[in-house]
Amino acid sequence: MLANDLSPVATADTARDFAGIASGVDAAFVSLYFSITLIVLSLAAGNLGVRLIDRWLTKRLVRVSISGLSFSLIVSLMAMLSVDPDAELADTPLGLIAVVMALQAVNIAMLAVSLHDLGRTMFIDTSIDRLAKDARTTPVQVIGRPAAEIEFRQTLRASRAGYVEGNDLSDARKRLRDHPGVVRFCAAPGQHVLEGQPLVVLENAFDEPDAILRCVPIGPYRSDSQGTVFQVRLLVEIAARALSPAVNDFYTAIAAADNLAVAMADHASIWVSADRVTVLNEEPRFELPGQDFRGLFQDPMNAFRQAACDYPSVTIRMINNYKRLIVSLHEGGDFDPDHARFLGRLARELRDHAAEVTEYDGDRREIGKSYQELEAVLDSLTGSAADRVAAD
Repeated sequence: MLANDLSPVATADTARDFAGIASGVDAAFVSLYFSITLIVLSLAAGNLGVRLIDRWLTKRLVRVSISGLSFSLIVSLMAMLSVDPDAELADTPLGLIAVVMALQAVNIAMLAVSLHDLGRTMFIDTSIDRLAKDARTTPVQVIGRPAAEIEFRQTLRASRAGYVEGNDLSDARKRLRDHPGVVRFCAAPGQHVLEGQPLVVLENAFDEPDAILRCVPIGPYRSDSQGTVFQVRLLVEIAARALSPAVNDFYTAIAAADNLAVAMADHASIWVSADRVTVLNEEPRFELPGQDFRGLFQDPMNAFRQAACDYPSVTIRMINNYKRLIVSLHEGGDFDPDHARFLGRLARELRDHAAEVTEYDGDRREIGKSYQELEAVLDSLTGSAADRVAAD
């Protein structure tokens, strides 16, 4: 470096001073980042809920920023201890000093980006948009097959209570490649199970049951690792929190309702009629009850109805979203009347619940008008209201 006039410092004493200053700057950066983080997250937890904060903490940008600042601090301290201020410049670790300089530039840029992202955490629409994008990924591709009477000879039970993190069906397919018979995964991702509750039942006994149980991991709490199930429920939770008396932000609830409609449209392909068994598309002998469209959305949308029924504007918006979903299903070409009737039933239950609690007659009429428009669409696509009642 000296031969090519690339020395980053003029003297060894300057190198040590720079390394010391860099260490102090990095320590200040770490303190600043954590102090601002604690303040912002404390405020955000009251507005957004702690589960959104958990999603933020698991972001790659956040982890890279924290680890990068810590790594830079360690390198700066090592550089400071490696420099003898009385040594000749040729005996000074100039390469290490240059690395410290480069790390300072990178850390300043990363800190700016991270603080900007941290500030955006308080913006609820950003979180809703990210959740909706994550929720668009279909958890598993499932189809329906006719139900059959099967005698299951082996039951694998949960070793502890908790929430099902997911079903590792790829690993299960490898382990059961040469094993005959139907396998039913009884617990869907996100479902809470008790110790001893059945997780997997097999038509024929398998010699390594623990290997199959490892394909159904159980966690102590709900988390983003559960995938679409968690993200859909979190959208509903945001809407419910926005509609609580403490927040009373119905426009945020409307945004959540719109993005729930987007998620439902993206998962239309996993609809399975109630008279059929949900199975894995690539492995039809793997039964997956509760992992179809109905299992993914029925409970969350019931919870949404309970929160939205007191707000006519949110109720009307969601009924219109159900109507738009039915129309898009028909225009998509793969139309199942049972799917449309299911969405119509959710809309009808929302209308009935809202009509019971709405005090103003004008709001009640507007809610009824919105549902009548949806019902007209259903009549034209699936038959009369009497037929739908019979189907329900």
